[in-house]
Parts: sequence; structure tokens; C-alpha cells
Amino acid sequence: MESIDDLLAQVKAEYQEQDQGIKPKKKPLFNEEEFKSPPPAAPTYQSQPLQQSWVSPAQDSLLSQVKSEFEEKQQAEELQKQQQLREEQLRKEQQLREEQHRAEQRKKRQREALTQEATEWLKNLNPRSEEGLWFEDFSYSYSSKLEAAIDYLQALRETHR
Repeated sequence: MESIDDLLAQVKAEYQEQDQGIKPKKKPLFNEEEFKSPPPAAPTYQSQPLQQSWVSPAQDSLLSQVKSEFEEKQQAEELQKQQQLREEQLRKEQQLREEQHRAEQRKKRQREALTQEATEWLKNLNPRSEEGLWFEDFSYSYSSKLEAAIDYLQALRETHR
């Protein structure tokens, strides 16, 4: 018996020879007439439409039930995923608010500490000294000497870092 590759090669060669108008050297493996179906005969009777009865009504009912349970389960899982995403988003927002609140509290404490330091610095400042006279000019554009002292001390801290 010939191998499949040999048979395929022979069939291919036959069709190529037919396309080129050359008669095949060997007898063809398949006769094309064998594969041509005869023209359909006109039916002499009226046939009933075929019903596909692959599945019994009980099986169809069971199949529908399983399908609906599967769809319900998918919907429940999707709702659960959406709920988890919402909860995660809310958790992240809460963490962000808490972090912002802590940052504001930290700034507020720093400002209070700087205010106390500025108040003490102003008490110890000699208005007739060179620094006192310079500060008088510096504080002229501020609403209060305390605000000017706070900005001055903050600037000093930043330059000494």
C-alpha cells in the first residue's frame, strides 16, 4: 500500500496535468463521475418537516435550567466584582483623605511652632539694633510684624537646610 504522501502527490500531479491539458500517465485514483451527485429527483410525496429530536423535553428543560443557573451565577460574580471594585475605590479615597488630613495637621503644628518661635524672636529683637532696623523695613509690607517674623524665620530655616 502506498503512503499518504505518495497518494497526495499523485492526485496533485493528475490535477496539474489535467489543467495543462496533458493526459495522466497512470490511471486516476478517483473517477470524478463517482463524486458527482445525480440530479435530485422530484419527490413523489409530501415529506413532513424534520424535527431535531436530539434532546427530549425533560433534557431540554434541564438544559434551560442549567443555563439560567449559569447565567445567574455569572451575574452574581459580576456584581460581586463590581462591589469589590467600589469598596476598593472607597478605601483608596478614604486613605487619601486621611493622608491629606495628616498632612494638614502636620502643617498646622509646624505653623504653630513657628508662630511661637517668631513671637519669642520678636520679644528678644532690639528695635534699635541693625537687625531690628532691617526687620522694621522688611515687615512694612506685611499685615503684622508676627507674619513678617514667621516668613523671615521660615526663610532662614530653608536656607540652612
